[in-house]
Amino acid sequence: MSSEKAEGKELFSQRLVAGKRTYFFDVKESREGVKFLVITESRLVGEKRERSSIMIFQEHLAAFLAALQEILEIAGFRFKTYDLQTIRQHYPKAYAKWAEEEDKRLTEEYQGGKTIEELAKAFQRKPSAIRARLRKLGLLKE
Repeated sequence: MSSEKAEGKELFSQRLVAGKRTYFFDVKESREGVKFLVITESRLVGEKRERSSIMIFQEHLAAFLAALQEILEIAGFRFKTYDLQTIRQHYPKAYAKWAEEEDKRLTEEYQGGKTIEELAKAFQRKPSAIRARLRKLGLLKE
């Protein structure tokens, strides 16, 4: 890793805040038209911020991603992959915004004794979404 700032025309930037660390993912283009990715970590050390960066040129990106994926698999990291279309085949209203009328109906039906599974089916949402909404409405304790 180097602490030099990568020069180039910025095409896209994404920021991820993770506790005392912030990660920046910047896609840039050199004067010669070559695209590259700069991953920068900014962390709070005492009273000041330290930064480290790594540049990966477009021609090396596929190999970089393959190596990263391989090492994460070897280390036992598992990540859920979400495909909204697949989820919505089972739960058509998955990740949709809740309407005020739905909140009222959910409250009534939950207080009427319906189970989480029954509510999930009735509201066409995942059981975890029903639990989260009930918590937000103050009807279910953590």
